[in-house]
Amino acid sequence: MQGLWKKEIEEINKSGYLNSKLSITDALIENFYREIMKPEERRLLQMAFEENPSQKELDKLLNIWDIEVKGSNKSLLLSYVMKRHPKLKFTNYEGPRLVGLLKYYRFQNLKVISRFSAIGKKLNENGIIPIIFKGGLMKHLRPELPRVMGDIDIIVPNKDFIKSAKIGVGLGYEYDKIFTHSVDLHEKDSKEGVVDIHRLIYMDTGRENNFIKPLFNRAQRASVFGVECLIPSYEDLTFITLVNLARNLRDKTSQAGLLFSLFDCKFFIENKPDFDWEIVKQNAKKTGTQIQINFAIKFIDKISKNILPDTIKNNVLFEKETNEYSNTVMYNRFYLENIRAKCRKMKLDEVLKTPAKWNEYLLFKSKYIMLKTLRNHPKLIEFFIKDLREGSQRGIDENK
Repeated sequence: MQGLWKKEIEEINKSGYLNSKLSITDALIENFYREIMKPEERRLLQMAFEENPSQKELDKLLNIWDIEVKGSNKSLLLSYVMKRHPKLKFTNYEGPRLVGLLKYYRFQNLKVISRFSAIGKKLNENGIIPIIFKGGLMKHLRPELPRVMGDIDIIVPNKDFIKSAKIGVGLGYEYDKIFTHSVDLHEKDSKEGVVDIHRLIYMDTGRENNFIKPLFNRAQRASVFGVECLIPSYEDLTFITLVNLARNLRDKTSQAGLLFSLFDCKFFIENKPDFDWEIVKQNAKKTGTQIQINFAIKFIDKISKNILPDTIKNNVLFEKETNEYSNTVMYNRFYLENIRAKCRKMKLDEVLKTPAKWNEYLLFKSKYIMLKTLRNHPKLIEFFIKDLREGSQRGIDENK
């Protein structure tokens, strides 16, 4: 998350963050909400998560939602609403197009599934039982709803990672590069995806391996598209979805995928009566993703109050960790960066040749060392940030 906050900090300040009571996380969420969620998309999601949306609500939405403009990925969500609420009446413009969209993605899904089945069965023959997740798993769990998926994601034990890639190559597929966390198999002479083989789920923390063993231990065997697979617990799937959602927000990628994440989270939670949020919490602690989880949960709650239960707010939000981290980001930005830049410009060999610069160099250097040391003390940083915000407010008041 740090990379995101560094890039967005100036925009947040322009929006008046320093003069409000918002945390930096909440300020970022406000920015992303305004940028990603246009009025018609907010209305669509509100309808999608209502138990009994009215015809009047749908008519208002259709007045501002143009399928041709929104594109197939986002409009597929509208087809979910049509399928979930058959009593709602769509116009002669939207209705046939949404039915056609469902058929199109159903056909596309069958193509991806058939390729996965061939590779998956070969993995089984070689003693490899993969975990399946993301869109491929959701298509298995909810076969009535097509998914937007260019490939199917699986996780295999690290010892089987290279072996699995070679099995795919043996079946006529190829890959461009083996990444630290995964390898993407695709058709030869084409970028059309087939299977994305993971050995871990990338979280940008360096602690991803801490999640793999418990993930496999809690997974249950099942036949998925004719392949013997492992299905993760719904708690682990929720955790994965939240981490991916935070990363999509950070990288500003896959907006349609971000919206589908909301549907997935609601499904996992509602279909596990004894859903244990403590598992999600421990996963975050083990992988160092507390801030990502906090960010994702708050973003979902901003979009709809009907997705996540209220009980998680005290159990999973990691407010203390997130506030300390956000204060550190602000502290680095407004106290350390400028003085660090000044110290770097004052090269020691040049200072030694110019006695007049000695006092200035020692002043800046000692101040930088002191401020850098304070970075390890959250309470002191909180004091600095409070003083910064109060000073900013005083400046505004004086200019009125």
